Amino acid sequence: MRMDGETNSPELILGSLKSQFPDVVSDALIDPRPPYMVCANVDKERIVDVCSYLKDDRQFNRLSGITSVDFLEESKFEVVYMIASYDHSVIVKLKAEVPRDESPSIDTVTTVWWNANWYEREVYEMMGIYFNGHPELTPLVLTDDMIGEYPLRKDYPEYPQTTAKYPYSDDQESVVESEYPLEEKPWPAERYYPE
Repeated sequence: MRMDGETNSPELILGSLKSQFPDVVSDALIDPRPPYMVCANVDKERIVDVCSYLKDDRQFNRLSGITSVDFLEESKFEVVYMIASYDHSVIVKLKAEVPRDESPSIDTVTTVWWNANWYEREVYEMMGIYFNGHPELTPLVLTDDMIGEYPLRKDYPEYPQTTAKYPYSDDQESVVESEYPLEEKPWPAERYYPE
């Protein structure tokens, strides 16, 4: 079913979320600036149900990303889902709170959107949040000696010195030219095109 006209307004989508999940969705609002994003906190135990409803009943067929935020002082993480549609222009941002304990976890949404696979793997690798039911949480970018260190957590020993400042020195000067000189390369004399 394609959503047109008034049926895809942020107000209608927010209202449908609240009525469908009254005990699950909280702190829901509409960002008044374009693109009129619907923002809501969701109980982590029902994240799959809410995402399935958005995809199946409200035509949110595009998962744009999953990320996480570390609230070290509050001893919690937030897993953030950015969800869009090919059929209308409303965007939904869901946030699910995950306790920052010995084994933080939340259910996978790979059963709702296949591309959640890579987003969840990155969050697990960088923040240590486990996705229950994920088919294969293998590393994407870290070297073998860094696996299990979770370098984007705020209590990571070198945060943010080696994670956020590269390629800058402590005084915010770029070190690209001095330590990683850029070399100019001429265009090739001949170009080869596949036949």
